[in-house]
Amino acid sequence: MKTTDTDDAASARTPADARLATEAWLSVVQTYNQCSAALTQRLAPLGLSILQHEMLMNLLRTPGISQQRLAERCFSAKSGISMQVAAFEKDGVIERRVDPNDARARLLELTPKGAALAGQAHAVQTCVVDAMTDGYSREELADLKQRMDAIGAILKTMAA
Repeated sequence: MKTTDTDDAASARTPADARLATEAWLSVVQTYNQCSAALTQRLAPLGLSILQHEMLMNLLRTPGISQQRLAERCFSAKSGISMQVAAFEKDGVIERRVDPNDARARLLELTPKGAALAGQAHAVQTCVVDAMTDGYSREELADLKQRMDAIGAILKTMAA
């Protein structure tokens, strides 16, 4: 049974090509796990988890984002995002304000305390990204991004 448009190409692969594809996939998974471990270790002194870091980076990039949009951008269950938004609000890291276009919706913004914390978290992220990409040319990084975007698009259609 054909499950995706890529099944024909996959079935035409030689066993050696299939092994190489699996090794490439494993390399991506291992790199993701290593990146998460490096971030986790470096965020710990700030008292931040990966989810909290991800939320802060999204709020830093997109002030006034809705909680629903934030949940779509983060790799966590909506309930986890809701609990963390409440905790961040209680700790004075974020504030909610009424959406001027929809009085039922609330928009999230960093407080000055949250902006300072987000700035520290961003510095950690920059350090990890710089270490990961050191020695690669702009063209190599653009190629890597393009390939990962294409793979992501394929995976997104498979998950839909």
